[in-house]
Amino acid sequence: MVEFGPIHMIVLGFPDIDKLKGEVLKEIFSLSEAGIIRVIGLLAIVKDEKGNIESVQLTEFSDEERMKLGAGIGALIGLGAAGMRGAKAGAEAGAMAVAKKDFGLSSEQVMDIAKSIPNGTDACILLFEHLWAKKLKKIAIKVDGVVLAQGIIEPRALVALGAELAEGAKAAEKVKIK
Repeated sequence: MVEFGPIHMIVLGFPDIDKLKGEVLKEIFSLSEAGIIRVIGLLAIVKDEKGNIESVQLTEFSDEERMKLGAGIGALIGLGAAGMRGAKAGAEAGAMAVAKKDFGLSSEQVMDIAKSIPNGTDACILLFEHLWAKKLKKIAIKVDGVVLAQGIIEPRALVALGAELAEGAKAAEKVKIK
């Protein structure tokens, strides 16, 4: 069985054509070369001022690794939906879905995304594996550790939390005054 680290997707938009090139791609490749991440799929979409669309796709996964990843994801979905029988069916469906599509997106879906971005802009869909987490996972399993929770905290969530705390503090202050 092939072990994968946590998988993360980021969609980035750039207001001017060619902003994706240069520093952004350089950093993605740098993280990959350092063994921190592995690019499962990167889809760069460029839409010029006239609305002409070009896209470029790249991956660090072999076709076999893509099929195994699709099978693993499908098996987990199937397991949750219908137990062990569902896991088997899900694994087969997941492997086939990856074989028929580019990283789970059909050409029609890619075109829909491309059409939705404004003329003269770039977009990037990056799907990557957190390689650094694989060793941590192995160590945790070795000492009977389990994941109790996980998630990504975005800056907007922290701003919202700050606003909630401020409202709570104001409410508490009103209670003290009375």
